[in-house]
Amino acid sequence: MNGKDSLGECYLDDLSDCLDCRSASSSDDESDSSSIVIRKRRPVPLIYSDSEDEDMNNNVEDNNDTWSTNDKSIILEPFEGSSGVKIMPSSSESVMDIVNLFIGSDLIEHFVRESNRYHYQIVEKYRITSKTKKWKDVTVTEMKKFLGLIILMGQVKKDILYDYWSTDPSIETPFFSKVMSRNRFLQIMQSWHFCNNNDISPNSHRLVKVQPVIDYFKEKFNNVYKPDQQLSLDECVIPWRGRLSIKTYNPAKITKYGILVRVLSEARTGYVSNFCVYAADGKKLEETVLSVIGPYKNMWHHIYQDNYYNSVNIAKNFLKNKLRLCGTIRKNRGLPQILQTVKLSRGQHQFLRNGNILLQVWNNGKRNVNMISTIHSAQMVESRNRSRTSHCPIQKPISIID
Repeated sequence: MNGKDSLGECYLDDLSDCLDCRSASSSDDESDSSSIVIRKRRPVPLIYSDSEDEDMNNNVEDNNDTWSTNDKSIILEPFEGSSGVKIMPSSSESVMDIVNLFIGSDLIEHFVRESNRYHYQIVEKYRITSKTKKWKDVTVTEMKKFLGLIILMGQVKKDILYDYWSTDPSIETPFFSKVMSRNRFLQIMQSWHFCNNNDISPNSHRLVKVQPVIDYFKEKFNNVYKPDQQLSLDECVIPWRGRLSIKTYNPAKITKYGILVRVLSEARTGYVSNFCVYAADGKKLEETVLSVIGPYKNMWHHIYQDNYYNSVNIAKNFLKNKLRLCGTIRKNRGLPQILQTVKLSRGQHQFLRNGNILLQVWNNGKRNVNMISTIHSAQMVESRNRSRTSHCPIQKPISIID
């Protein structure tokens, strides 16, 4: 193994989820890079993204409360939050000033500091030969160029990384070589780091190596802009099929393998207000939901979410925290037996109410749709859709319309 290859392999340090690097010899006298070998790890088990669902089902309390067929008008509390942009850019017409609101110089400086630190830690730990020590510290300008090229790689697709610096006239993209040489790009990529490895304990959280970046963006999203009253809680998957201990698998999704992220966003604009990266750390779903919504408690936000997150218990907890919700609900999340087995024809509906909690079933012509809401009454209203036969507006529950 030559010096260049050994350096590249060493940067996949033993705290990462990449292939591990160990010294083949226990002798302290050997400084040759040939002493570094790759130790294979056991396959990482897949995590099903619905793995928390069982915990949620098991923790749904027996619903012995009194449910009534008497509906009532909901008196909604005034929104106590203050929405809008809270940190203004120097110039609202400058794209760079707006980007700096979220990706500030402090983040770039953090990347530079930790990347340089990581390089020297690796050199000291694995005793890299002098041939591979031709290194100069990364600067803020270089880090910005490096990040810019990574973003551009998402627009200009190549088969392999080296093709971006190819001089073959048929695939050449001269811009990359003008910004940064290939060897320098690879050198920075190998040393790119977000935290100090010396501060990581053996039993640390799985996201500890990227936690500074996660915390940074959470703070920025929360401080720069405050959302309106209506919020949406959903999940997204960052596609990934490589080795990763937190990779999830959901056969029902188009993107089956990837990193699961719970996202709280403003319903009107889609602005990300908060997020949580799923790390298979044993948290119950209800606990995860409340932690994602945490910064927006006690302001009477209205949360719209799908049946994966909704339950009667969560509706009760939301009301205790001055939150209201609306969305579909699964039968085993507190739906009374009478609504689980009700038979309805197209357009028919049935509901039960317990205080501020409304459970409603409506037949859309194909199946029953189960709804839960602490925002709406059971009122039926005309939708924009029209019947194919009568051409009259179709009546739908107002919760479904919203």
